[in-house]
Amino acid sequence: MNKKRIRQMSASLLRRLTTQPAVRWLAPHRDMLVRLLEEQNFIQRFVPLYDGTRLKCANILMLCREELDCLAPEPEEGWLAFAYDFARKSMFPDPSFEPRRERYGAGAAFLLALLQVLLDAERAKLPADPLWQLELLEDGELEGLVHQDSYRLFLRGYRREYVYEMMRLGLEATPFRTLEHIAGVHHVALSVARDLKAAGVPIDLALVSASAAGHDIGKFGCRPGERVPYLHYYYTDLWFRRRHMEDIGYVAANHSVWDLELDYLSVESLVLIYADFRVKQERGPAGQEITKISTLTEAFDVILSKLDNVDDAKRTRYTFVYAKLRDFERYMVSLGADTSLGGGARSGPSGRKDVALMDPAEAVEALRLLGAEHNIALMSRLTNQRSFAGLLELARGETDWRRLRAYLGVFNSYSVYLSAPQKVQTLAFLYELLMHREGDIRRQAAALIGEIIARFQAGYVKEKPANYVPDSRASMDLDQWKLYLEKVVCPDTKLMAQHRRWISYQLKTIVNSLLEKCGADRRGLFLKAFLRYYRHPDRLEDEVAFQLLETATALPRDVLEDRQRSSLLAFAHALSDRETEEVRVAAGLLMEYLSRRAVPAEKSKTASAPGLKLEQLLTDEEVSEIFLDNLKAATPWIVKQVNIRRLTRFAQDGGGRLLHIATHLTNLVKVSGQVAVRQSAGDALLDIAPQLTAEERNEVAVELGRGLEIGQLEFSKYIPDCLGRFCLWLPPDLLEEMLDDLDETLCSSNGRVISLALDTAAVIYEEYDTYRVRFPEEDEIYRRRRERLLGMLLKGLAGIQPEVRQEALFVLGRRVFGSKTLGRHEKRRAFLLTLKKILALVGEMPGDELTFYYRAAMLGRLYRFVTEEEILHGGFQFEEPRPVAFFPGTFDPFTLSHKGIVRAIRDLGFEVMLAIDEFSWSKKTQPHRTRRRIAAISTADEFHVSIFPENFSVNIANPQNLAALRAAFPNRTTAIVVGSDVVANASSYRKPPEENSIHTFDHIIFRRDHGDVPPDYGAITGHVVELKLPTHLEAISSTRIREAVDQGRDISNLIDPVAQEFIYLHGLYLREPQDKPLLRMEDMSFQRRLELTEETEALLRPAVLAGHPDPDGLFARLRQLKDHVYVLRQEESGTALGFASFRCLDSHQLFSRLGSAELTAFVRQQTGGRALIISGIYVPRGPNQLDLCQLLLTEVITLALRQEYAYALFCPAEPVAAYVREILILQGFVTAPVASGEQELLAVDMRRPIVLTRNVETSIKAPFASNPAVLAAVSAAHRKLQRSLTALYPGCLVLSMSAGVIYQRLLRKIAACNGVPAEPAGVLGDCICVPFGKILRGVAVPNTVTKTLHTDKVYEPDLSSYSIESYPFYPPLPDQVRMIQSFNRPVILVDDMLHDGKRIRRIAPLLAESGAQVRQVLVGYLTGVGRDTMELLGCPVDSVYYLPNLRMRFVESTLYPFIGGDTVRRSEPMAGGLQPAVNRIFPYAAPDFSEDCADGSTYRLSLCCLENARDILLALETEYRALYARNLTLSRLGEAVILPLCPDKGSCMVYDLSRAASAYLDNDIEMLRRLQASVKIVIGG
Repeated sequence: MNKKRIRQMSASLLRRLTTQPAVRWLAPHRDMLVRLLEEQNFIQRFVPLYDGTRLKCANILMLCREELDCLAPEPEEGWLAFAYDFARKSMFPDPSFEPRRERYGAGAAFLLALLQVLLDAERAKLPADPLWQLELLEDGELEGLVHQDSYRLFLRGYRREYVYEMMRLGLEATPFRTLEHIAGVHHVALSVARDLKAAGVPIDLALVSASAAGHDIGKFGCRPGERVPYLHYYYTDLWFRRRHMEDIGYVAANHSVWDLELDYLSVESLVLIYADFRVKQERGPAGQEITKISTLTEAFDVILSKLDNVDDAKRTRYTFVYAKLRDFERYMVSLGADTSLGGGARSGPSGRKDVALMDPAEAVEALRLLGAEHNIALMSRLTNQRSFAGLLELARGETDWRRLRAYLGVFNSYSVYLSAPQKVQTLAFLYELLMHREGDIRRQAAALIGEIIARFQAGYVKEKPANYVPDSRASMDLDQWKLYLEKVVCPDTKLMAQHRRWISYQLKTIVNSLLEKCGADRRGLFLKAFLRYYRHPDRLEDEVAFQLLETATALPRDVLEDRQRSSLLAFAHALSDRETEEVRVAAGLLMEYLSRRAVPAEKSKTASAPGLKLEQLLTDEEVSEIFLDNLKAATPWIVKQVNIRRLTRFAQDGGGRLLHIATHLTNLVKVSGQVAVRQSAGDALLDIAPQLTAEERNEVAVELGRGLEIGQLEFSKYIPDCLGRFCLWLPPDLLEEMLDDLDETLCSSNGRVISLALDTAAVIYEEYDTYRVRFPEEDEIYRRRRERLLGMLLKGLAGIQPEVRQEALFVLGRRVFGSKTLGRHEKRRAFLLTLKKILALVGEMPGDELTFYYRAAMLGRLYRFVTEEEILHGGFQFEEPRPVAFFPGTFDPFTLSHKGIVRAIRDLGFEVMLAIDEFSWSKKTQPHRTRRRIAAISTADEFHVSIFPENFSVNIANPQNLAALRAAFPNRTTAIVVGSDVVANASSYRKPPEENSIHTFDHIIFRRDHGDVPPDYGAITGHVVELKLPTHLEAISSTRIREAVDQGRDISNLIDPVAQEFIYLHGLYLREPQDKPLLRMEDMSFQRRLELTEETEALLRPAVLAGHPDPDGLFARLRQLKDHVYVLRQEESGTALGFASFRCLDSHQLFSRLGSAELTAFVRQQTGGRALIISGIYVPRGPNQLDLCQLLLTEVITLALRQEYAYALFCPAEPVAAYVREILILQGFVTAPVASGEQELLAVDMRRPIVLTRNVETSIKAPFASNPAVLAAVSAAHRKLQRSLTALYPGCLVLSMSAGVIYQRLLRKIAACNGVPAEPAGVLGDCICVPFGKILRGVAVPNTVTKTLHTDKVYEPDLSSYSIESYPFYPPLPDQVRMIQSFNRPVILVDDMLHDGKRIRRIAPLLAESGAQVRQVLVGYLTGVGRDTMELLGCPVDSVYYLPNLRMRFVESTLYPFIGGDTVRRSEPMAGGLQPAVNRIFPYAAPDFSEDCADGSTYRLSLCCLENARDILLALETEYRALYARNLTLSRLGEAVILPLCPDKGSCMVYDLSRAASAYLDNDIEMLRRLQASVKIVIGG
């Protein structure tokens, strides 16, 4: 140890001794301590102790005993033991210890401060030991953590109170090794927490570290005689609370294994309990404690041996909590956490197997992991105060009462896991909802108030010390109960009268909920607080009296003592003579209710209770009066309840008029304004069901079923429970009819109606066991009907409306796996049938925050069921796995014909794997995930049917793929499902057989009509099963579906009805051809001629210069100038369409051509001397004159750029034509600053051109892409855009590239690379063409397999960055690349341009990893930077054009809203097939142009783009209306635009799909004009 370090230690010790807390004891000795440390080199004497071993406190004491004697006499127990107690008592003050603290405190404070300095130095010198040192977090690790402030408080207290030093003293002064346990727990917890954080889990390292370091700090607060294992939780919580660290203390104090009995815990709590579980202390041979970091299994046995009073029940409880820790550990391992604590690099998350490939045991394990994942995500939201406050505010601000009901469902499911302050906040919010205008909201809020108060202190209740005094400031359940009782019984008089009534009406709901949910030990206290309101009936107003009477009637009899019943009877009797009818009836009902178990003397009071005639028989006339009375709004609802009871008694006693009574009760269920009346009517209906005939039951059931569809939700939502149970009184044939009706309802477009149908099906499923008793059936029929009901629920889970999916999650969790009615055997059967379906549907389920909570609740119930089955019943016995039927196809879309095939194969005993493949490359299909979703929707109710994983490409022509398919299902037979036409025509069957080729597989072949020729299956060596579809299913085709969709017709007889809704909702298959159009060669050819020969003149004279006044003079002038000629011809040898004359000159040639020294000097100054001289462009008059002129000019300029000429002059050989001048101006040509005689010279700087790709025509669908009016609008828009671009950088070249020309030239290059003709010839080359940008999407290259790699530039919502990802609804890029590799062909990559190479950089490594061979990269134009990039990547590249440099590039369509753009990342897709996108123009975003643009040019460019897009869309809308006699709205924009995109305006803004896109653009133009001045200032100035 060097001198510098010693000086630092001395200074540190002096600082500790002269500041708090030590200075309180050492102030009288300050001078002595200063001399000791500054003059006597005190620290030097401890240096020999640093010999590579751990310091011993006893050795340190020996070296400083002299100083201690000067400070205080030595205590009887010695300095080590006293210093240990001194620190403990400082943390947990003990008045009896104060005299000794005063006497010996100076010595203890000195020793503790010295230990802190010396142990700090030890930590720096010795390697970390996880059982001796706590490696606390550094400041850098605290950034961004929610609990960082509390952590800093913890560090301060930890140091000031000498916690670590005390624990080191404890190792020598006591027989306990507490430090080793705490340090070990901290090490385990922080190690796995860091790994979880690295894996993206939302975990707070500060909370983990502090809670782990302090979790057993309470052991030092336990006093003699107290049970440390039980009481240390209390003292831990006390230590943290006194230091204002309640957030850390909550986790630290609740680390018992019994805390795991709560279904949901925060990840920080789970990590702490896990770490504490693993670090255990055993006894050595001599009885000493030995600390060990064990595995979970080892720790299980250790803890079990230490538990008190272990019986079977306690062992089972313990096994449950162990199972939760085991699953949590498996979850951590799946994320790459190193639970072995080996210290190596994190392995990264293990790849999760797709659900379709899992065997049942793997699926169960996947469910456990998914449950753990949702638990962590859920508790992250609920335990984070900010997240919870946000959730509460979302609920408070919700105006849609349906969504508000869902939020209340969230609070209902998870209220027990909220902290006390969060529960207080929630209660306040719920009380507000008691004044909500919707009665159901009020009832749900009231029930939740009672439940939260009942479980206010839920969880594992920790033991308290004998002298425990509750904190008067803490919120307790009884305090909250008294508070809200008063607020409900006697609402604030400042509230409106209606609101006060609404609040008081919920008293019964609150009380019943509380008494039902609270523990038996608290029920008496709650009841006592409530019953005090019954002491003075004479003082109560009628409304309050009525509510108290009604509430008392609902009290469970078994909770009341005899004295309390007598008191309530007296209360009712006192109110029985009130004038108000409701009060008299309520009093009578209460007396009748209580007298059933009251003393005989009190029964006489009931008999005389006015208003009740329950025992009196009814006449027919009285029955009719009751019917009328019950339908009157003025009749008090409590009177209606009494009437219902009388009608029920009348019906059950054989009084007749059964159907009339049942119909009346049905109407009450459907339309009554009071929930109590609806519930009473529903119960009565079920009570009289046995007396009804089958036809009468069916009539009632049908009437209730109608109520699902036509009733308002506030009424109809009460029907499912009654209807579901009533259906179970229908005979089998009528029950099947009712299920058919429910099936039809599930296909409705109304999410509310579907949800009600799901609820009904769930009730039938849950209560179905009673049906076997009423109507005995064969087991097979019973099983099939059960499966049908279960399939209905899964159909809802695959629904397209969020509310439907949420309801399906709710009923699966509550009425199936969380049901208390359904038997264990049926739950097991449902679980084994639905497990893989649920995992698949939940994994792919889109959804918002509410859906997440519903999903978490369902998974929680499912996880609980699985755990109970495993522990209590030995787990699951899985059936022998079925053989696999691999059914590949494009399924575009999945039809009822496909579904018929699937059912037939499944019924043969197979598990069907639907593979949505991409190998029909000539088909123009919907995106992969769209087709996958339709297939999932269509087969959701079919068991033993799975969607094959998208990341597993299987080309049936590729034996390697087929071998992998076999290997994916070990010990199972795999059969291939194909049509007989595939066997007859597919090339894979014509190849010679080889190992794992398609011939070697078993086949299931669906025979199609081949006429009289029988199909030949001789090439197949495997077993063949031939099936044939019914005729009506064979007639279904995708062509019929497309035709029907175009006309907006019903297609539910062709595809699944829910899939039909999905197709229409997302605007799919509108004006979509079934096959990709072939890219064909156009009839234009560019030819460069170095000399103007007679042949060339003969070609040009009649076609181009027919109207020219002097063609001979022009040719003579061009020959004199020695200009080259670029000729544009109709085909290779056809008529000339135009020509351009030009010459590329070097420096020494300039003067002779220009004839002006001044001009020559100017050009040399600009470019170093090389320049392109254009002398003329000649195109005959006609409608395409400007376009042809543009093509010629582009060819000439790109030719010069390829030779790296950087400047161009237009020096006309004769007076310039107006159309030529216009085109030149549009390219950025300006008048040259130096004149050349009288001749006007135009010049442009080509060093850093702006490139504009003209591609709008390729973004529009046929027939509009060739419509003259649309093309005219597109051309006019293009010229306006060119003009705006020239204003950005005046004098800079704006190079307009034709996408059509690029396509044609790329076609030639692709054909040449693939060794095939460019025209269709019926042969295929060896290569596969893979467009990977926006070019060639949706087209096929002749004679070449063409498969697009669907990439997209995806911006973050704030546009701060973007990434290259898969296009929306397509598989991830690695999966797409694997699919391309499966073609087993060399790859030709194609894109429109290559500059910075972000796309190619993204996909090149993926191609290399997959083993795909890239033969060539072909692009429309290549820049110098792009060429360098390709050299770095080692990929061969060729291009149509080469541009050495580039200032910026624009793709025209991406500038036009609704026609193009770049995708913006949003969690929820838009409806109507639209995608959120951004166009980098105002007012959507700041343009990403350089800041040195000309003033105001960006504003003018943005305005131009908006106006152009509007004009093009107006032309499309006009032509669409003329063609189809309907408006082109946003919902149908996909019929005219290939990839319609919608300007993203935030997740809160929703477009009206019934409006036209041009209308929105008019609004955006108006918005931009408002910003005109500021845009010019910010960007232009």
